[in-house]
Order: sequence, then C-alpha cells, then structure tokens
Amino acid sequence: MSEAQQDPTVEIVDAVEQGRFELRVDGRLVSFVDYADHAGRRAFPHTQTYPEFGGRGYGTQVVRAALDEAVAAGRSIVPSCPFVRALVQQHPDEYGALVV
Repeated sequence: MSEAQQDPTVEIVDAVEQGRFELRVDGRLVSFVDYADHAGRRAFPHTQTYPEFGGRGYGTQVVRAALDEAVAAGRSIVPSCPFVRALVQQHPDEYGALVV
C-alpha cells in the first residue's frame, strides 16, 4: 500500500517589509498581491501567481486575505490591479463600499 498524499500546507502572511501579502504552499512562494498605503487608502497595483500554480485559486485566496485585512483596518481600497478589481466587483457587498 502507498501512503496517502498529504494536503499541502497553505499559509498567507502580510510581508510588510515587501509591501505585499504572500501565499506560500509548503513554504514555497506561489502567489502574492502588492500593496501601498497612503492617507488611509490601500492601493493594490499588482497580483501574481506563478504559472505552475495557476488555476488552483491561490490568487483569489491571497487577494481576499489582503482585502479582508484592509476592511478590518477601516482602509479604503484602490483596486488598480485588474485581478483585484474583478474580485471586488464580484463581491460588492463585502468590498464595494470601500472602493475609491
């Protein structure tokens, strides 16, 4: 019998020094969303998921974590990145009121 494959460990962290939220799978960086804070606003200019990890929802997970943190902190959201903007538009009840 073969051993059952273990589920990967997914961790999302706010890498403040890099100005981004990072999603790591088993310790390996697979997706991130950059941010910049200014005057109570958090701008999201760029999101990236490395191609070999695409299609698994990692980009959505890391963006939602970053947006949820911005909401919890009472920040306005500037969704410059098309991926972030699309996610905000898909969830207007959660994020729409904070978009500037």
